[in-house]
Amino acid sequence: MLLLPSTPVRPDSDVALTDSGSGRRWSRAELESAVASLAAGLKGARKRLVFLLCRNDARTVLAYLASIEAGHAVALLDSALSIEFQDRLIALYEPDLLISSGRPLDGYDFALESDIQIGRRQVASEAEVHPDLALMLSTSGSTGTPKFVRLTRRNIESNAHSIREALAIGADDRPITSLPIHYSYGLSVINSHLAAGAEIVLTHQAAIAPAFWDAFRTYGCTSFSGVPYSYQILRRLDFDKLNIPTLNTLTQAGGRLHTDLVSHFHKIITVRGGRMFVMYGQTEATARIAISPAGRLNEKLGSAGLAIPGGTLSILTPDGETTDPGVTGEVIYSGPNVMMGYAQTRADLALGDTLGQRLHTGDAGYLDSEGFLYLTGRKKRDAKVFGLRLNMDEIEDMMRRHGPTAVVSSGEKLIFFCEHGDLQQFSEYSRELSGKLKLHPSSFEFRRIDELPLNANGKVDYTRLEGSL
Repeated sequence: MLLLPSTPVRPDSDVALTDSGSGRRWSRAELESAVASLAAGLKGARKRLVFLLCRNDARTVLAYLASIEAGHAVALLDSALSIEFQDRLIALYEPDLLISSGRPLDGYDFALESDIQIGRRQVASEAEVHPDLALMLSTSGSTGTPKFVRLTRRNIESNAHSIREALAIGADDRPITSLPIHYSYGLSVINSHLAAGAEIVLTHQAAIAPAFWDAFRTYGCTSFSGVPYSYQILRRLDFDKLNIPTLNTLTQAGGRLHTDLVSHFHKIITVRGGRMFVMYGQTEATARIAISPAGRLNEKLGSAGLAIPGGTLSILTPDGETTDPGVTGEVIYSGPNVMMGYAQTRADLALGDTLGQRLHTGDAGYLDSEGFLYLTGRKKRDAKVFGLRLNMDEIEDMMRRHGPTAVVSSGEKLIFFCEHGDLQQFSEYSRELSGKLKLHPSSFEFRRIDELPLNANGKVDYTRLEGSL
């Protein structure tokens, strides 16, 4: 079965999943049996497309594993997607099976199978699905784009085992689902810990909720995974006073975390005898591309780390591709976890591998003499202000030490949305940026916002901020 170890790895406990909502636990044998039973019911004469509306619960994990085990291709979607967006995707992709959709839908017959709501298309689509296609993930959260990343079973398994090796994940680790399962980073936590034979604690509670930390303490969880915004919130919660003595591992990806926060959390977890890993990844590479070893975090502060086992990094410049240190250009990643390509319609599901395990990340960066990657920004987050090209990710990073901040551009101005500050502080921020960027303070506009809008992946929703201008 996908990812599960074939032999017992913990003689004292063989729990694979714990659903904190119901309190139910599944041993590895029970999980395998449940997945096999559901997969048998999903199998058909042809490979089909499955839409799975996800929550952070055991039913979602069972349906995800069973869909792949049945030989189908499964697209993971946020269960909180608007009905309008769901209908748009269903019309465009014509999924043969809908899982965990509780509403009636024309053209589908719904029934409970293995205690999971499954809708079957009354007239099956004749469109082909490539034999290697196993998983489809969105890169946009809930913004409304129909574009998916097309992934194979080999992509999933190779990345899970690379992450397990790089993070030294063992059978005694017990992560909690602090990120959505339909998000590539959140799914990789599931996949890598399943591969290690660890116990996964499932919760739909957000890390800001007391119930999340109650579950963490109740089940003795050992690791927490978050995006930059997660760690900004944890700083506010006074993370080192949350009474979670079993915590021994922190992982961070999903964007650059300010080095002040990296140092802060690294110090806390090191005092506890634990580890912190800073990582870099893209959904197009299944989840993660580079990981900074915990033992070298202070020494390589600001680095996204080394390529994961089995992968390589290089830098593309107008003069060619290189691994020479200090050369800035587009980051290129090669490895068995690179996607087959994108899909924007049902017809695209018949396509094979269009990338040859080579990914143009769209990110700018450089390598040092040991191969550690340093990111300098993302090309599409560039702005031009009075003739000067600026990367908004870099500028945002300058401001995050003051508190949660997001930057967008409007004409010749940069607009800063801050969950902190007042008019006097904003004036000080403008002078600070003016000195660093050599631009007039009038180039910057600051707006106070109660809470930055986030997409389903926990990342800042820049589209909504731009729409508010």
